[in-house]
Amino acid sequence: MRRPQEYDMNSGNPLAPYAPPVYNVPTGPYSAPSLGTAIPPPARTVPTLMGLLNALKRRWVLASFLGLLVALAAAAALWISSPTGKHQVKAVVEILPLRSGANNGQSSYEENFDNFKKNQEQIVVTRMIIKRVVANPDVANFPMIAQAEDPVKSIQDLIVLRWPTPDLMSIGMNGDNPDQLKIILESLVKEYRNESMSGLQQGRKDKLDELKSMKELLRKQIETDEGILDTQSQNGVPTDLPSIGPLMSLLTTRVGALHAEISAIENKVNEYKSRIRSATDAIEKVKTKPLSEELLDTELSKDLAYRAILADLSAERKAYEESKRRINDPNHPSLKRHEDTIKKLQVASTELKTEKRGEIEKRYRSETIATEEKESAIAARELTFSEESLKIKRVALKEEEERLTMVTKYGSKAARTAEDLKPLKEQLASIAKQILELNLLSKNTESRVKIREEPAIVMNYNVKQKVMLSAATGVIAFFGVLTLVAFLEWRNRRVDSVDQVVNELGLRIIGTIPAFPSRASLKAGEADQNQNWRFILNESVNSTRTMLLHTAKTQSMQVIMVTSAMQGEGKTSLSSQLATSMATAGLRTLILDCDLRNPSMHRLFDVPLTPGCSEILLSEIDVSDAVQPTTVPNLWLIAAGQCSNRVVAALAQGHPLETLFNRLRGQFDFIVVDSCPVLPVADALLIGQHVDGVLISVLQDISQLPKVLNASERLSQLNIPLLGAVVNGVKTDIHAYGYNYVKQLPA
Repeated sequence: MRRPQEYDMNSGNPLAPYAPPVYNVPTGPYSAPSLGTAIPPPARTVPTLMGLLNALKRRWVLASFLGLLVALAAAAALWISSPTGKHQVKAVVEILPLRSGANNGQSSYEENFDNFKKNQEQIVVTRMIIKRVVANPDVANFPMIAQAEDPVKSIQDLIVLRWPTPDLMSIGMNGDNPDQLKIILESLVKEYRNESMSGLQQGRKDKLDELKSMKELLRKQIETDEGILDTQSQNGVPTDLPSIGPLMSLLTTRVGALHAEISAIENKVNEYKSRIRSATDAIEKVKTKPLSEELLDTELSKDLAYRAILADLSAERKAYEESKRRINDPNHPSLKRHEDTIKKLQVASTELKTEKRGEIEKRYRSETIATEEKESAIAARELTFSEESLKIKRVALKEEEERLTMVTKYGSKAARTAEDLKPLKEQLASIAKQILELNLLSKNTESRVKIREEPAIVMNYNVKQKVMLSAATGVIAFFGVLTLVAFLEWRNRRVDSVDQVVNELGLRIIGTIPAFPSRASLKAGEADQNQNWRFILNESVNSTRTMLLHTAKTQSMQVIMVTSAMQGEGKTSLSSQLATSMATAGLRTLILDCDLRNPSMHRLFDVPLTPGCSEILLSEIDVSDAVQPTTVPNLWLIAAGQCSNRVVAALAQGHPLETLFNRLRGQFDFIVVDSCPVLPVADALLIGQHVDGVLISVLQDISQLPKVLNASERLSQLNIPLLGAVVNGVKTDIHAYGYNYVKQLPA
């Protein structure tokens, strides 16, 4: 199609033919992307600390408020839900080693102290002792005892034993009723101490009897040997004759007797263990097995009412048999009366039997369980004594066997001398010493278990830990909410700085525009400071204009479209400021408002909306009729006009828009096109195909990186030259520029 002749709008003279611009892309470090070049994707796929802090600054009021609410709620929830802790009742007893009364040294017959302490641990929690505690009237009425299925087991589960030192045993209980636990623990310690004292006295008595028996045997042995030696000496009997036989016979008899006693005691131990198991089995059996009819009848026979019914029934049956022999008629009224009476008595006995069954079963089980528990307790006590006696007997057996070995060794010799009797005499002296020590200890009625600390309550409120945990939870919740809000805000990927546009979007920065102060700050601020800000704004726009003119000159660009990714990112403000700056620099500049759907340029310059670009695209008016002068010298405006579906269709055709630009190129030095945003509608993409270059407006803290990237890619895919971006809303410090450089200059 042939291009129509164009004329100057002021003089009417024909213009030189239009020559399309030639794009000479420079190769310097600030060169714009070439046609078709894809914009690199954002480099950051995970948030950085600085990115989160920048995102948090935009929502710090909301984040702080929500964080404070969540922190208070979390701390309160933890405080309410965390338990206060169990209270403790503790007593301390001292377990004393068995000491000699004469020289305060360790007795030669003392059992291993570590084993003794282990035995004490088991004695404290034995059912025999705890049953005595449960039987205490002060303890039996406690709900925790009265309502328990097995009171002994419930107390055993509460007992905690520790050894703070080798000789001190701590007996503790943990629970929610410290006053009741204290009474239970006092009774337990008392019963344990009594049991320890009783066992100690019995052990001493058994040991003393054993030592006396051994002393007598040894004394007789020594007397016999000495008599043999004296006889041999007096009668001149050779000293090589056997003289050790009686002693060996005595020791052999003693060893055999000890073996028999140990075997008998072991049989008793097994018998007591079997008795305890039998009692336990009997208790379990009587708890689960129903009462037999034989036992029920036996117990009912003790009931007077039941016995009376049985007696009446027996008498009535006898009367019935007597009447039956006398009366041959089976239907006789007398026989019928007897039969009715017998049936009534049978029913009465059955009803009474049914009525008494539960009571009899309960009483029978209670008596049986009590009897079996008593038998088990007696067997347990006898078992303890038997086991202690068994240990003593085994020690004695070992000693006697050693003596027998020694005597056998001497007996293998051919002679007996006074020197041979020396070990026996030493052993006799040792036994005499042990008997003396035991006699002294027997006079001492003190127990080996001494109470060093009476049962005391240790309250556990756990307040300090709860405060620390609640405070820590609140702090964690507060910073967690801050982090969450920052991350959610960061996901929008709003532009935080100019560096992000360069590094993460790969866009060239044409210029930056400072953020507009709020109206309140303008009113409250000083006049000089507000004036300085206006100068900074003008200088920023002029710097952007200089960069843009340099790019336009090197690449022969005349028509520049200003757009943005989304609405509200400062493109219209940027278009008007750039155009005003160019006009101020002496360039004939035209602003073409191609934001047909949402025009606003006519309001900025206070001109009518129509006629404008829409009417030109529909060929309703000539271009010269739509050009309107503004109050700024060298600056003209073509408003958007009245948009409709026909206008959008004409815009999509392309030819009317291309004709419009061709006519305007010869009339003005520079044309600034304010278009729609790229992403919401396709108008900017249609217009961009007919301009020399596109400038993207980015608003700091508002524009989102993914959307700016999407808009850039759409422009690049259509081979629309992308000059770069201008970042609006950059926060600057006016004092950093220096007063000498921002103060107003004379005209």
